[in-house]
Amino acid sequence: MTTDPKGAGESGAATTAGGGTAGGGLDERALESIEHDIEALEKHDFTDDTGVEQVRGDLRAVWRWGVFAVALALAVFHLWTAFTQTLPPLQQRSFHLALGLGLVFLLYPAKERKEGPHGPFYGAVMAFSALLVAYVFVGVLSGENASLYLYLPQAVFGGLAAVLLAGTAFYLWRTRASAAASRAQTGAGAVLLAGTALVSVDLVTSDAGGGFFWLPILGLVLVVAAIAAAVVLLRFPSVLPGWLWPLVSRWGLTAAGLGAVLYMWLAGVADWNVLGPAVAILVLVQGARYVPFTVWGMPLFDAVLAGLGLFAGLYMFVNYEQITRTVGILNPTYVMVGTVGILLILVAASRVLGAALVVLASALVAFAYFGQAMPGFLRHRGSSVDQIVTNLYVSTEGVFGTPLGISATFIFLFMIFASMLQRTGMERFFTDLALGATGSSVGGTAKVGIVTSAFSGTITGSSVANTVSNGAFTIPMMKKSGYKPEYAGAVEAASSTGGQIMPPIMGAGAFIMIEFTGASYQQILTAAAIPAVMFFVSQYVVVHYDAKRMGIGGLPKEMLPNLRRLLLTRGYLIAPVVAIFALLSMGFSPMFSAMGAVVATVAVNLVTQLVAAPWERVDGRLRRRSLGDMAGTAVRLSLPIAVAAAAAVGVVFLAGLIGEATELNRGMVALVATAALTVLAIAVMLLFGRWKASGEDQLNLHSFLDGLVGASRLAIPIIVACAAAGIIAGVITTTDLGLKLSDGLLGIAESISSALASLLTAVAASPVLAWTGAGAGFGAEAVASMRVDLFLILFMSMLACLILGIGLPTTANYVITATLAAPAIIAVLQGDLETRTLAMLLTAHLFVYYFGVLADITPPVCLAAYAASGISGGDPIRTGFYSMRIAVAAFVMPFMFAFSPELLLQGVGWVGGAVAAVSGVLGAAMVALGLVGYLDRRLSWYKRLGLVVGGLLLVSASWETNVVGLVLIAAVIGYEKARSGRGGRRSEGAPAEEVPAAVGE
Repeated sequence: MTTDPKGAGESGAATTAGGGTAGGGLDERALESIEHDIEALEKHDFTDDTGVEQVRGDLRAVWRWGVFAVALALAVFHLWTAFTQTLPPLQQRSFHLALGLGLVFLLYPAKERKEGPHGPFYGAVMAFSALLVAYVFVGVLSGENASLYLYLPQAVFGGLAAVLLAGTAFYLWRTRASAAASRAQTGAGAVLLAGTALVSVDLVTSDAGGGFFWLPILGLVLVVAAIAAAVVLLRFPSVLPGWLWPLVSRWGLTAAGLGAVLYMWLAGVADWNVLGPAVAILVLVQGARYVPFTVWGMPLFDAVLAGLGLFAGLYMFVNYEQITRTVGILNPTYVMVGTVGILLILVAASRVLGAALVVLASALVAFAYFGQAMPGFLRHRGSSVDQIVTNLYVSTEGVFGTPLGISATFIFLFMIFASMLQRTGMERFFTDLALGATGSSVGGTAKVGIVTSAFSGTITGSSVANTVSNGAFTIPMMKKSGYKPEYAGAVEAASSTGGQIMPPIMGAGAFIMIEFTGASYQQILTAAAIPAVMFFVSQYVVVHYDAKRMGIGGLPKEMLPNLRRLLLTRGYLIAPVVAIFALLSMGFSPMFSAMGAVVATVAVNLVTQLVAAPWERVDGRLRRRSLGDMAGTAVRLSLPIAVAAAAAVGVVFLAGLIGEATELNRGMVALVATAALTVLAIAVMLLFGRWKASGEDQLNLHSFLDGLVGASRLAIPIIVACAAAGIIAGVITTTDLGLKLSDGLLGIAESISSALASLLTAVAASPVLAWTGAGAGFGAEAVASMRVDLFLILFMSMLACLILGIGLPTTANYVITATLAAPAIIAVLQGDLETRTLAMLLTAHLFVYYFGVLADITPPVCLAAYAASGISGGDPIRTGFYSMRIAVAAFVMPFMFAFSPELLLQGVGWVGGAVAAVSGVLGAAMVALGLVGYLDRRLSWYKRLGLVVGGLLLVSASWETNVVGLVLIAAVIGYEKARSGRGGRRSEGAPAEEVPAAVGE
């Protein structure tokens, strides 16, 4: 049971379709099992949640101490620079990256290749990647060689391609699908056909002039080959040998890497300062995967990779001054180090975050080189290999750009704050708080999952990590209460994903938003407050009324913590959260606020221990301890801290003397101080090793240092994601890809808006509507008043965010979409205004950030839903669709605040903000209720539509529409309640014991 005394109470009216008795309540066996789950959840050690699976946990002593020392040094370095002054950007970020890369290869082994059948999306991605690479090489190989081109009319090739594709489609339609075709082969074949159509369109329209153009012969060969491959995959898969795909999946990337190195060597585009490191990294990576040679239990090649990672970052740190003096000059040594660094970042990303980010970053690096061979508007002047490496690694435009800079300052300090909260019992407190507040209500187990995951998600900043951590306990509880496996997993996935938009931490993206928008962290938190409440209130509404539909009640109150006693005994744990909000609202910087919150967390915990020292609990009763016991406890707690503090003061004093007496720059002084403080901390910890043990959720010197190490481990995925995102952002910036895509989005929106305006004008001028007297400008005025251009830009940006979110972490997704899509949204919001307001910037960036977050629950690749389904045993795609249904208001909410910026509390007073908050939250709840379609009975379609429309009208900025929406909602709900009051309990449709099928099924 919980650590707090339970209050007696009546049993909750638990009625369930699964695990219930004939009487409708949870049977004794189900209740006992749920009680065990609650105990496990309350005793769960949240400090073990690092956010990534497959972390080495069986290290031998030498490597365990090595990892501890490196991780502690990383945390100490950030504390030193926070208390003194941050270093110049390149130095601060290179040290951050160096130790992060070293920890990656020591903690994260090479991932095992997945065996067995793959899904259709896997085949689709592989086919699309192969077709894209092949098409790029068509342009590269064809070049300006006239013998490789045909001079043909556009119509001729267009007609031939259309006939060929239509004939293939007709053949596939008339013939029977092969039973031997796997799901992956089916997906690959379908994508090859669609991709061939797109290639054909591009071949017809590119470089057209006067109806004739030069057509690449290899392009024709590619079209024919792709169609033939699609037919083979869909109808004759047995032609492909069984050993082919395992061979490709095992050695395909290695062969591609060797091919790239061989091409650069033969073409003479790179020297050995690039080729040598590339071959060495390739050998080391494959050796770590396939060569079983270890040094004290650690794979030798991983140890070498860790050393190279430290070298690649520390070289930039030590030689910072010389590098900054030679900016723009191609230096062979810098290029060699940059090659090592970039390749190690990609390898680290594949181990920590998966292949999607690696593929995208690699593709963009290739795009930077093959610029002159790109089709259409993607063409650019291109860059040499040395120039690309220099731009991406030796400057602050690539790897060491804004994302890594934010990670090396704001984010890491908030990771320390999160780690200390974990070790002082904050997550356990909120778990008990959620159990006591919602566990006994209708659908209580699902509501517990919502509340606990919302809080944990904002600490971890990872939807997948939070899903795995909390879901291991909440999902089984939901299933035993009667929820379907897919629905139980969906509740956890949706709420864990929403944790990333919940202040005060909001994941790493909110900190990067500071640099992109120029807004203060307080302004970002203020803007995110109402949307976050709207998200969780709407999700709560969905879960509540789905539980009523399915007949799932709550848990008996005697199984749950007593809420009043919980707040009285552990309510002080909220103080650090209050402190950080207070510091931010007082105008302090995020770094200062984070440090203040860390100090408050530690101080509150230590003071609480001293206050509680005279007492101990024996058999459920408090008893005064002897004076000797109290003194011993005080000494064991305070003496190690005092010794460590005195030693730290000495190091600080000596560091100041060294800085004054020598010519060392601040970075080298910080390096020396970090090393000295790390060694002293470990020495003091070993000196007082016998006093290591501490009570539950109690800090001492050992657990404090462990918290610093935990912060470093929490930060590893963020460091890697920010470094890889820096590569992507660097290419986008240096090639003007962001500007081109932004202009492309604006052009598409303008074309569609113009066409719609012309259509409306023509309709208004028709004989039927001529009596209206609409002028020639009617269509343009109507389109402008409805903001069609804004809706189109937002819709296309949403699609881009969801697509880029396929396998990408939220941080990288936001960096990319903030560079590509946000400028287009800002341009439309700005219109003819001369300046951009903060509201415009926050609207655009929060829009792309939110949809980047929601990509984790959007099929077909919904990472959080896949993680939840692994626990629930349900189908991952169905879990993803259920997640979308539960969080459906979140997919509408960004459009709401884009059209009604009052929801972001921008440019409004207290009264306007209060009205926006109330109307926004109520509107989101009504939209969710309308989509659920259940109040006291099933609602007919027109009532559901009325609730949805009424909710949307409530969110608008006009008080007239608010009144209309409120009247519409009141009419629907009032009518339903009146019928219920008259005893009309019969459903308007067939009664349903289960939640309706998810969207898209």
